[in-house]
Formats: sequence, C-alpha cells, structure tokens
Amino acid sequence: MANVKKLWTKTTTGSTVYVIVRRELDSYLLNDAGGDFASSPADPYVSLTENTVIKSLYELSESRVAWEPGQYKSFFYRQVGGSPVPASDTLLEVTDFYVVGDRVVVNFPYEYGKVVTHASNGANIFKTDLLNPTTDYCVGSFVKFVSGDLIEQVRRVTSFSSSAFITVATSFTATPAGDDEFFLVNQ
Repeated sequence: MANVKKLWTKTTTGSTVYVIVRRELDSYLLNDAGGDFASSPADPYVSLTENTVIKSLYELSESRVAWEPGQYKSFFYRQVGGSPVPASDTLLEVTDFYVVGDRVVVNFPYEYGKVVTHASNGANIFKTDLLNPTTDYCVGSFVKFVSGDLIEQVRRVTSFSSSAFITVATSFTATPAGDDEFFLVNQ
C-alpha cells in the first residue's frame, strides 16, 4: 500500500483550491482520476480540502499509488471561475519537494556528495567525499543517487565512519561507481 503524501497551502477561507503536481524526472503530471502520473493526464487538477479547524489551510492527502523517489514540484491555484484554468486562476505558490521512500520531504537539510573509488566499496557500503557531516546527521537519513547506474535508488543509512564510509540497511542493486553523485536527506 502506498504511503500517505500530504501537501498543503494557505489562502482565503472559503476558496476552491487545486494543485498540479509534476514529477521532475520526466515532467509527468499527477492524474486526479487514478492517482498515477502521466505525460498528458485527462485531469491534472487535484482538489484540496479546507481544514475544518484551521481555517485558510488547504490540504491534500494522497495515497492511491506509490510515487517514485525523486524531485517533484507542486503548483497551488485558487480557482476563480467554474472550473480550473491555470492561465487565469490565481497562482498561490510553487513548492519543490522530494519523495523519499514514498514519503514527501519538504524543506529538508541535505548533503551533496560523490562516491570515491575504493577497494572496500560494495552494494551496501561505499566511500564518499563527504568531509563535514557528523555521524548523528548521517545515521537514519536516506542516501539517494542522482547520477550513474543507481540513479533514483534510495536507502536508509545505518552508519557513517570517520573515514567517510556510508553503510546502508538494504543493499543497492549494484556497487556505486566512482564519481556517482548522491545526496543525503535528513528527515
């Protein structure tokens, strides 16, 4: 079962609010009809509901389909007419977020790094060029590859050594290659 992804925005109470969600990897849009992503969905306008207690807070809880790990962008609109028309509706905000383990991560701290070629590298441990992160920061965070053969693969970090080795809980599908790029997402 897919995890619940929550998105929200704020605007005038009593508004009709919708969001268009774009997956940045392929520019596919969230299809409101089935919760999947498509290049040209029939209905890319996903309605938000005003919170019953916190007025002016509009929310979306989406869990119909698991989302691929990666970067997403949400475009929140306040509808001015009878149906959604992004060209004339009021754009409220645009938010970048990441999906890690089918969960939305917004406004997170992260570290960018590269794999360093080393004889001890394997599918669940690899040397990095990270210099400053602490063990407390790294352990429990997620490593996500953004280049190379492991692109878009995400794993939870179980240890980070003083010699800059990362160990993950579940092995990647292959050994990370030298100069493969990744980031650490600390939730």
